[in-house]
Amino acid sequence: GYKVCIFAYGQTGSGKTYTMDGEGTNPGVNQRTLESIFRLISELTSNNKTTDESPVCTVKLSMLEIYNETIRDLLAPQQKSKKKLDIRFDQTNQELYVPGLTEVSVKCMNDVKEQMKIGRNNRTVGAHNINEHSSRSHLVVTVTVVNKHKDKVHRGKLNLIDLAGSERINKTEATGERLTEAKSINKSLSALGNVIQALGSKDKKKHVPFRDSKLTYLLQDCLNGSSKVMMFVNISPVEFNFQESMCSIKFAQRCAAVNLGQAKKNTESEQIVTLKQTIENLRSKLN
Repeated sequence: GYKVCIFAYGQTGSGKTYTMDGEGTNPGVNQRTLESIFRLISELTSNNKTTDESPVCTVKLSMLEIYNETIRDLLAPQQKSKKKLDIRFDQTNQELYVPGLTEVSVKCMNDVKEQMKIGRNNRTVGAHNINEHSSRSHLVVTVTVVNKHKDKVHRGKLNLIDLAGSERINKTEATGERLTEAKSINKSLSALGNVIQALGSKDKKKHVPFRDSKLTYLLQDCLNGSSKVMMFVNISPVEFNFQESMCSIKFAQRCAAVNLGQAKKNTESEQIVTLKQTIENLRSKLN
């Protein structure tokens, strides 16, 4: 029933995508996390088989990328993948969401792997002097788990985020389209840094600039103090990248100093959930 966010942050080519995706027989955070979720669901349902009120769990998966401040649906059919998407506030559940984003029900790891493969193939990548297979966008994999047990509904959301890498233009020697991408990547990462700095401020009334980028606005729910957040900070072992590595370590220090407070469980009675759904249906008809 918790909201959880896991980031991979670092300069281009430092291993963020490998950390999140893994390779071959060495799976990354994404696969390991989802395997744990399905294992826990299996244990939960097995332990309650003897009762009349066995829990019902549903798992849904979505994948999007933020490319040049544009949200792209990575699981949408080709003809719909270029549809413009934006971020809206869901008044019913009091959270941000992306209307029209493809959300797929997954019942096992084979379903997950199939969808992840589609999403990875649709993600924007490119080459420059530092990284031959550089991710040119921020990838956000969202897993929503709903557990209905007795008269309670627990709703958890997990965001698994592979951030695009920060770049020094004088090293990558990016031009044209790659230069435009690099500027957008660095700007959104700078916005994330500003949000982290504001969250770590002793002045709790200080404005937090979530709306400065699509990335920080989308993740506002995860960074506003009611969620569990973890960040991997990747650094390069190459001496040539010493300055970038130091910047990443300093960013990690700023993140470690942030206290988001106690995470809150998202649990409601089934009656309230039904009433909320009725309100949402009526609102949709009015619109």
